[in-house]
Amino acid sequence: MVSSRTRSLLIAATVLSGLLAGGNVDRAIVAMPAWAQVGAPAWAEFSRHADLGNGLVLYPLEAIGAFLLIALTAVSLYLDRAAKAHIMLPLYGAVVLAGTGLLCTLKAAPIMLSVGHLSDPASLRQAFDGFRFWGDIRGAAKVLTFFATVWALAVVFGLRYRWTDERHSAVRHGGE
Repeated sequence: MVSSRTRSLLIAATVLSGLLAGGNVDRAIVAMPAWAQVGAPAWAEFSRHADLGNGLVLYPLEAIGAFLLIALTAVSLYLDRAAKAHIMLPLYGAVVLAGTGLLCTLKAAPIMLSVGHLSDPASLRQAFDGFRFWGDIRGAAKVLTFFATVWALAVVFGLRYRWTDERHSAVRHGGE
């Protein structure tokens, strides 16, 4: 049995990782292609006000907070002792994926921080390309983290097994 503590932590981790995933999908599919068209100097100017403005507080809080919530959920699940192996795979996978996203930030963050003092268009273009590369990898890890937490949530709340039980019940009673 999964404790209410584990369930609550998992819900919070899923919500926060969902916010991160949505932001990364928007950045990868909408923002960065648009900035590629507008140009690196315009991207840098925007980034100085966004990523190096309020983003300096919000983005680390989201990323570190999501990782900590997922890790705490895994610890809580371990402490529950009665948990089944089928929840461990998506939850421990989410911990690894969230950690991967943070490791990619170790590459992307210095690039973004350098934008604050760069002015040469060639250097800005190099920063844009590097940030986009690491941002795409980081974003993929964060989206996969969200999917893993949703999978874990589905297992915890028994959604997979309800469908299976209903189908078997229908087969046993002459349905489907």
